[in-house]
Amino acid sequence: MSDPGLALQKALFDRLSVPGAISCPVFDYVPEKTPLPYVVMDTEVSSNTTPISGKKRENRLFYIGVWSNHKGQSEVKRINAEIAAALDEVPLPLSVGTAISVRVLRTETNREPDGKTFMGSVVVRVITQH
Repeated sequence: MSDPGLALQKALFDRLSVPGAISCPVFDYVPEKTPLPYVVMDTEVSSNTTPISGKKRENRLFYIGVWSNHKGQSEVKRINAEIAAALDEVPLPLSVGTAISVRVLRTETNREPDGKTFMGSVVVRVITQH
């Protein structure tokens, strides 16, 4: 069976792109001169956690970035919370494999070196099996 990584990324993207799920656009690739705020699918790290016998299982960490030029961190914090509400403990149907568990592990905000832009980050752990 194929690796569920791409199917999982699509399911996360689709969930965040549902109208009303979050208050800004979501991108996998951000076009030049896109106005802030927006969310971008950043990084995925996958670890093999397959038991000695049984189906293949992976622990996947998805890093979702939030970018804002709003004065202060309030916009980033609000969008982080929207992402967490849209994904934490919510079943994700996959076209390949199964998402056994979807959990938001961490949210974070920080000011960028330009002093004007804020970045948020949401780390989502998904356990997949196939």
